Amino acid sequence: MLSYNPLRLVFVYTLIVMALFCVPSYFAIQSTIMEEKYKATHELVEWIETHEKTIFASTSFEIPHSVRFHINIYDAKHTMLYNDIKEPLSDLNFRVRFIYPFLYYQKEVRVNEGLYYLVVQLQLNYAKIIFLSTMLFFIVLFLIYVMSHIFINSSIYPYRKTQQYMNDFFNDSMHELKTPLGVININVELLSHYSAPSKHLQRIKAATKQMQMTYEDVEYYIKNKKVTYNKEVINLSEYLSLRIAFFEDIALSKSIALVANVTPKMMIYMSKVELQRIIDNTLSNAIKYSFYQGKVEIALVQKDETHCVFSVQDYGQGIKDLYKVFQRFEREDSVQGGFGLGLNIVHNICNKNDIDIEIESYENRGSRFTYIFQRDKKKLLDSVDTDEKKGV
Repeated sequence: MLSYNPLRLVFVYTLIVMALFCVPSYFAIQSTIMEEKYKATHELVEWIETHEKTIFASTSFEIPHSVRFHINIYDAKHTMLYNDIKEPLSDLNFRVRFIYPFLYYQKEVRVNEGLYYLVVQLQLNYAKIIFLSTMLFFIVLFLIYVMSHIFINSSIYPYRKTQQYMNDFFNDSMHELKTPLGVININVELLSHYSAPSKHLQRIKAATKQMQMTYEDVEYYIKNKKVTYNKEVINLSEYLSLRIAFFEDIALSKSIALVANVTPKMMIYMSKVELQRIIDNTLSNAIKYSFYQGKVEIALVQKDETHCVFSVQDYGQGIKDLYKVFQRFEREDSVQGGFGLGLNIVHNICNKNDIDIEIESYENRGSRFTYIFQRDKKKLLDSVDTDEKKGV
């Protein structure tokens, strides 16, 4: 059984439409050409009948001047007596002949018991044919476009409708989840404050934070094409430290140590929402795919005067297919759960903000994600001015 292929269907449909319109167009053009040939033949006959007596009135042939009509005169043995046709005629065995773009008409003329052959040449007028061909071409092209557009729209309408239902479902679900998630977070914080530390409370806090990250990923995925996230100057060093602190509970639930090496005062210019998605998804995956009682190394260092490097190294199971890692809904390990949206979101944000990504991964040895950020130019200029003032 053949699988449904929309592109193949559109291609076949286009060929059918082209055949339906091009075949009649071809016959219409051929009919116009035949009509022009008939008119030209009739015009040649009339011209010969009008000027035949004048041409053979004397032995020196009195040829009427004409821009459109050109003639050759031959004797009974087809020896040329007069030549006005520039194109060579090797075979004179014809009455009417068409050699693009000329039409030739030959007539036997008897004068004083002598036999002559008069060949007259007339160039066909292709202006009408070219106009008709061009007009039919654009009509066919327009009809193909319109019908293909209608067909494609009708074909993808169910998918659009389904997509709209999905978007509405996600929007409604996200709206319904936001309030209870906020209530859970508040109550977990209250429990942490008034209750003694316990494994159960630690697991609740970790699970709540994972729910919050999933919520924020889906929310960003839904809104990023509709909402413009304003850029601002961010102290990446401070913000990264805050996010590491956020992940402490999640890491602790797997007995994973977060080892941080953060260079202070690394300033960048981008949206804080998008920066959070990069940091959170990278740290979340590093913890998720690390082995139990392992560690995750987080570093933020200055690469050069204009760039800083944020890297996350885990010592877990590694990634088998690196080329799939940024694909939407692709997960390396289905047992771990998740939608597979996170790294696809990260990839799109990095492309949008000109952030370079480097990945190193080895099976059962771990993975290293590296992001190269451009430092904020204004902050760099301020630091240069400060250094110059100190030097003075």
